[in-house]
Amino acid sequence: MKIIDWFILKRLLVTFIFCMLLFTVIAVAVDSSEKTDDFVKTGLSNWEIFTQYYIGFIPFIWSLLFPLFVFIAVIFFTSKMAMRSEVIAILASGTSFNRYLRPYIIGGILLAAVLFMGRYYFIPKANVIYTTFMQQKLDKHNPLKNRQETSCSNCFYKRIDSISYMGIKNFNPETQTSGIFFMERVKKEKLFTTCVLKR
Repeated sequence: MKIIDWFILKRLLVTFIFCMLLFTVIAVAVDSSEKTDDFVKTGLSNWEIFTQYYIGFIPFIWSLLFPLFVFIAVIFFTSKMAMRSEVIAILASGTSFNRYLRPYIIGGILLAAVLFMGRYYFIPKANVIYTTFMQQKLDKHNPLKNRQETSCSNCFYKRIDSISYMGIKNFNPETQTSGIFFMERVKKEKLFTTCVLKR
């Protein structure tokens, strides 16, 4: 790689990090404004909310918008290079267009590897933190998510033995298919769900 390759690659990565941090601040600001009442109901401090919720929420947003960050970064810094006539100077020096694209391809492969490693190792752990906080702290204060179904017209239940029950939900008699199959056991007046299969 030559000096121009390192220059373009450095500009790509710096612009990508800038876009990622900028959109992260916007996403956190919008999310916190929507969930302010829910956060107040939990009774947690700002630091506890950050460590128990946003530590999982921020990587979730990064994984969701990562390709968008790359796209915006490439468009933004390439347009700045074109505005300063740097692209014209590079092509006028005898550099072919395919040779000019080499740092873009290397940067794309590098960022794709970062996204792959993140989704394989870090994002699942962050999703556990995010969903655990949502279920234990926020959803229990939401009456719409906390309410239980009182009736189900397309549900069927059957007793298997003295403590086991099975059932299906959202059964369609025309296609003979169902949405959810579940099996539950009752032990010492407590209900345990042992199996849930979703179609």
